[in-house]
Amino acid sequence: MRFKRLIASTLASMGLFSFISSTNAEEIYFEHSSAKEIMLKDIPPGPRHYAVPENCKLDSKDFIKKMAPVGQKLFNDKKTANCVACHCAPGSKGCGNIGPNLAHYASTLMKAPYLGNQKKTPSWIFQRIADYRVQIPPEYQKEPYFNIMTVNLTTGMLNYDQVCALSAYILSLE
Repeated sequence: MRFKRLIASTLASMGLFSFISSTNAEEIYFEHSSAKEIMLKDIPPGPRHYAVPENCKLDSKDFIKKMAPVGQKLFNDKKTANCVACHCAPGSKGCGNIGPNLAHYASTLMKAPYLGNQKKTPSWIFQRIADYRVQIPPEYQKEPYFNIMTVNLTTGMLNYDQVCALSAYILSLE
């Protein structure tokens, strides 16, 4: 309920609509004829499973070592992946605290099972970065705090090579 009101007030402040007829934000009157299309364009397609490409050797320590610097740059680049907006990692500046701190990820959080006892593997990390939504158990899918990470590959924000490099970087954080 509060989330709907927050979105409604944000969109109203942007001039996309001017009046909400109920406190539940169920009826919205748009000021601009294209406002609805603008908002709907930003809704990503449904969750999608991704396989790790053959050239992304996340099981190889040498590959991870080689690709980690590329992933670290993406992690901290506010114009590309912008992971640093929500996560911290060694050497990050201005990092957020919405997502978990990823320092020592490979030796700590990687070893803990995810919801529903999903085992974290290199391909799990790749999927998590590409489109995390397929990993959320059905009973948690409507909880807002499980649905805040950026959907990178499905929306085209990142390509396979970038998701691979970010995965390598996360796996390098011992």
